[in-house]
Amino acid sequence: MKLGKTETDTDVERITESRNIVKEILRFGVSESHKLDIMYFLALELESRPALEEITKILKKYRSGIKPDEETQYVNTESDNTSTSKLLGV
Repeated sequence: MKLGKTETDTDVERITESRNIVKEILRFGVSESHKLDIMYFLALELESRPALEEITKILKKYRSGIKPDEETQYVNTESDNTSTSKLLGV
């Protein structure tokens, strides 16, 4: 007798939800550049820093207005003696 969901069941549900989100976005009639922007902005939300950096590096090659050879997209500013990063150009 099976109790609860298996890891595969959970994965299938997650993938189905993700696909439904994509379908909803496509229902808006987004352009190719919109798709690249959306992927870029979603990548910026990743918790894994290495994944964020690799994915955004690739997407910068294809997004208009973003140069792949930019040194960084962050500028350090000092306010009330603390260093914070602010995202620019997005």
